[in-house]
Amino acid sequence: MSTGRESRERPRRTAATALGAVGVAAATAGLALDGPTWLGLAGVALGGLFLFGTPVLAVVFGQIALVAVDAPSLLALLLVEGGLLVVLLAGAVGTPDGRAAGGLAALVVPLLGGLCWLSVGRWTLDPLPVGTAMVTGVAVVGYLLHRYLLIDLGVVTDEQVTESENT
Repeated sequence: MSTGRESRERPRRTAATALGAVGVAAATAGLALDGPTWLGLAGVALGGLFLFGTPVLAVVFGQIALVAVDAPSLLALLLVEGGLLVVLLAGAVGTPDGRAAGGLAALVVPLLGGLCWLSVGRWTLDPLPVGTAMVTGVAVVGYLLHRYLLIDLGVVTDEQVTESENT
């Protein structure tokens, strides 16, 4: 016997898969636009990671494939970053609280993609310090979000946090 919860989750997963397929197609088109034609095969891996892995793994792979394009045009960059944003949003739609996760993904991905494009493409900064700064920034924000969620979920109380800081 099917419950109401299972029937609500099935359309959510179907919509997330369809949305993710659109994102994978856009990212693949952007990769094949400015890169060698064999880079279009990265779309197959991107789709496989989205379907059988997690959307975050697919986005990470897409970002690595974008680096392989060397100096993409603005159109290719918009296609790839937009497609990867849609892939992340598709993963967020499939979660129980999709609005919060979707809002976070919709804010962070274009911000990081734009910062990368400005830093490496327009300001001609060295990619290693830019990447290091971005990874450090994401790690700090991720840690702070993790700590906030621990307190918000009640796993760690405010009193436990202040006690550990005093010792």
